[in-house]
Amino acid sequence: MVSNLSIGATRKKKLKVRKKLREPRFCFKTMSDVDVLDDGYKWRKYGQKVVKDTQHPRSYYRCTQGDCRVKKRIERLAEDPRMVITTYEGRHAHSPSHHEEESQASSKLNLFWQ
Repeated sequence: MVSNLSIGATRKKKLKVRKKLREPRFCFKTMSDVDVLDDGYKWRKYGQKVVKDTQHPRSYYRCTQGDCRVKKRIERLAEDPRMVITTYEGRHAHSPSHHEEESQASSKLNLFWQ
């Protein structure tokens, strides 16, 4: 027979474990006409959700690097749709990758056109 006291203690332990495993988050606001701003990382969109009290959906992204677990959430501010709120959850375990590829590709294109 399990007492209510031991069930309560089990729930508290689970809550503590969840709090410890939570990834660090930070967010910022930017005034922009486009939702997704270039931050140097490659992202894959995995979801979109209609948010209460705003006509703009919230979009969810994951970093495409194999072992990276960082997520990004993008939404428009309900009071001012020109403002984009970007929230990151987690820390990248790698450096930004696509800027090097783009700069190499653009230098190749420049050579081609000269």
